[in-house]
Amino acid sequence: MERNIRLNWEVIVRQARKRRKERGLTQQHLAALANVGRSTLNRFENQSGDVTLSSVLRILGVLDMLDRKEEGTLCVRASQTRPKGFEVRFNPNWGEQPREAKTLATRESLEEFLSDLGVPEETQKRAVSDVASRGVGFVSGVQLNQTDVDRNWRGKFA
Repeated sequence: MERNIRLNWEVIVRQARKRRKERGLTQQHLAALANVGRSTLNRFENQSGDVTLSSVLRILGVLDMLDRKEEGTLCVRASQTRPKGFEVRFNPNWGEQPREAKTLATRESLEEFLSDLGVPEETQKRAVSDVASRGVGFVSGVQLNQTDVDRNWRGKFA
């Protein structure tokens, strides 16, 4: 299967170098964190010579430039501030802090929000039913990437 993929390599390299410097990392330190040689990092930053994709991904990963998915559980509760509203919080499974609670005004906006995150309709119904009967509902196994966070925690549902 052939794909037509285009990367703006100059922008990627420029952003990576900028992030390294903003974080106060030397090339030697970043290379060690990414488990690549300093000469590999130097070739990457100066765009001089070949660098394997696996090395580039390790460098970009250390600099948080990859859109990794984060798995966790959504906690849904009745809103304390909106009479028919809901609050949704994402609790990552591994080490990250929970996301700030997202307040949604209606059940319809909750359902749209959950749909945008890929939560199946039956799971949505179960979570809403649990909120009605127990005061809280959980949706486990949710995977978010940075695009999901940007779109859903900072976007149209605010």
